[in-house]
Amino acid sequence: MSCKKFKILLSAYLDQEITQDEEKKLLNHLKTCLDCARELKYLKQMKRVFLLKERKEPQEFFETRLFARIKNKGKQPIRRVYFPVFRKSILVILIFFLLIVGLVNYKKFFYPRPTEVISDLLIDTQLEENFEEELLEIYYGPLG
Repeated sequence: MSCKKFKILLSAYLDQEITQDEEKKLLNHLKTCLDCARELKYLKQMKRVFLLKERKEPQEFFETRLFARIKNKGKQPIRRVYFPVFRKSILVILIFFLLIVGLVNYKKFFYPRPTEVISDLLIDTQLEENFEEELLEIYYGPLG
């Protein structure tokens, strides 16, 4: 038998649930295999810890309440079942949306578009008439 099969028998050995033939094979194997012997020692310690642990009695009507909750589990409203699942994804989408809105408004606030003022583009009619004369004066000097 391999160690794997003997390790399965260790728990049954502690609970005294194996035959005498299996017990003899197991004890012979434990003499030669240190790994299985350590495993048996560990299992004995664990069993001792659980035996020494104080056993608590369940509260009154524990089983009745437990079975009622199991029975009513299928009767829960859909929003109660699915809302916790979708809560995180809704939160992520909301944060993403707020980030995009914030970036758009940030660009509008800190990087405004240059606006053209129409009145700056209009030339006064008086200036338009004198434009050629002023241009010639600037280029050739005052005309006599």
